[in-house]
Amino acid sequence: MIQATFKQKNGKFYWYKVTGHAQYDILGHDIVCAGVSSLYVTITNELMSLGRTFQRDDGYFILDGSNYEDICLKLLYDGIKAIAEQYPDYCKVEVIA
Repeated sequence: MIQATFKQKNGKFYWYKVTGHAQYDILGHDIVCAGVSSLYVTITNELMSLGRTFQRDDGYFILDGSNYEDICLKLLYDGIKAIAEQYPDYCKVEVIA
């Protein structure tokens, strides 16, 4: 199962982690893994391209809270949440306040 965890403060996401494997289908045909991976890699690469945004915290990223980061993390959360709603046996989303 894929586990996506987001930390939130004052209604805004500032930390995220995505781990695991969906195991929805065989390697190369797993649409759940492909969907989550596409979102995660695209958003993470975009945020990393900003260069100034990240601090490392035990291997995961903490964001500084710019408006652009807020939008990116909201997109990541909404996208993975939509996948989790369609495939609840293969993907779970957790928000920690």
